[in-house]
Amino acid sequence: MSSNEVQNPVNEESNEVLEQKYFQSRPETYNGAERDLYLWTQTINDIDVRVKIPKTIKKGKEVKVNLTKQHIKVDIIESNTFKTIIDSDLPWAIRAEDSTWSLVPGEYILISMEKALERWWENVLVDEKKINLKNIQPEKSMEDLGQEEQMKIHQMMYDQRQKAMGLPTSEEQKYQDIMKQAWNVEGSPFKGQPFDPSIVESMRKAE
Repeated sequence: MSSNEVQNPVNEESNEVLEQKYFQSRPETYNGAERDLYLWTQTINDIDVRVKIPKTIKKGKEVKVNLTKQHIKVDIIESNTFKTIIDSDLPWAIRAEDSTWSLVPGEYILISMEKALERWWENVLVDEKKINLKNIQPEKSMEDLGQEEQMKIHQMMYDQRQKAMGLPTSEEQKYQDIMKQAWNVEGSPFKGQPFDPSIVESMRKAE
């Protein structure tokens, strides 16, 4: 082997760290990885796999997903016949009866697998390149958090969804409820008028 062919373990390790850092920055590969055919992410309890598909795959009947205790098989329609794109054992067992899949037309098949045991996986398929678990962030799952912490997280997620849809957050809803009760009381300048949330919102911002 020539000197140019000698691998540098330090560079190899740093590349591995950088690659996983990139995976950690994306929700679909967080604590997982991206491979040629799919992307995967995990928590201590479950794994989500996004299998890449052609834009021509639009309907659920054009896809077959078979999950057993320690095996996964995925077929898609190609030239009017089913073609297998994934057929592999899993490194660890899953609860197949509690695992599901759905289709995002023209983009990917989302396969959600529930792990039989609480543990971090290094790969999804037995012949897949393994990730280094030292480079992931094994945080607590929601079930491990206290009730108050869970409520705060659920409220934060709810508020994010409401904002994304242009709807009031939980705090804004509480303010509107209070103002709605006071809308028609004696002495209110709005008494007798239909309740207008836009007026309430402008008043709230002016405070």
